[in-house]
Amino acid sequence: MSEPKSQHTVPQCYLRQFVDPNTPAGQEPYVWVFERASKKGKKRAPKNIMTETDVYTFNWKDGGKDYVLERTFAQIESDYALVYERSIRRKIPLDQKEHAILCGFVAAMLQRTTKQKEHVEGFYDQLKTIVENQEKAQGIPARLSQQLGREKENVHKMTIIYSLPFIASTLGKMNLAFLCADRRSSFITSDAPCSLFNPELQWQRFYGPGLGQRHVEVSMPLSPEIAIVFSWVNNMRGYLGIGQDAVHEFNRHVFGHSHECFIANSPKLRRRWFRRYPLDPVFLWRVVRARLKMKFAQWRHKHHA
Repeated sequence: MSEPKSQHTVPQCYLRQFVDPNTPAGQEPYVWVFERASKKGKKRAPKNIMTETDVYTFNWKDGGKDYVLERTFAQIESDYALVYERSIRRKIPLDQKEHAILCGFVAAMLQRTTKQKEHVEGFYDQLKTIVENQEKAQGIPARLSQQLGREKENVHKMTIIYSLPFIASTLGKMNLAFLCADRRSSFITSDAPCSLFNPELQWQRFYGPGLGQRHVEVSMPLSPEIAIVFSWVNNMRGYLGIGQDAVHEFNRHVFGHSHECFIANSPKLRRRWFRRYPLDPVFLWRVVRARLKMKFAQWRHKHHA
């Protein structure tokens, strides 16, 4: 059996849902991949994008390789693909087993991306730098910092293994809604398709969103027609139709959370996806009010220090 060295950070079974329906006959189905910075797009087959060599492979000291995590992902993806085709695509309520499979798939999508890998490894780099500085200051051998450097190679994979069951279990307790786009609009996705967002925390820079927070939302597009939202306080459940404006706002959020690229089933883009703030007068007033409060606090601190 050949080893799965080329591994998808976003799985093929997911990307295939976003292929261009106007792909010419005889051509391999493709998605449109757009660079986040330039917004330039190109046609690519799902099998040729979002891949890295051995990104989920454990490399041991004796030179051995372990593909258990990649094979676990393959099983999760296979189970999810069946649930999507059998129930979600047809907008049929999920049974308990299907719900658990979906939660496991979303939990994996939240952790497996390149964006999350760089975040976890970046934290390890910061920790290693702090330890190195302490070792130099105290004149002690650099054993701990070297150990941290070695552990970095597998830290993202170990984080996935430890966190995936907890995340899946937590998602299973949350409300789940399927947002269904109308025929005039489509959901887009990205290289970091699953995101956490807490609207109550967007006015500050100290705390990030977490699954235990009352107002947190976990959202992800599943196809151009369907997206999901997990939440605690919203009593949104089941399949819910949403209008064109709501779809564009969802896409703005997807683009905002993307890492290096976003993906669509069409070459057509909308400027409103790239706006920093939504086209909502109430929200814009809240932004202005929050900034005024911050400016006033800074002024007060400066003049009363």
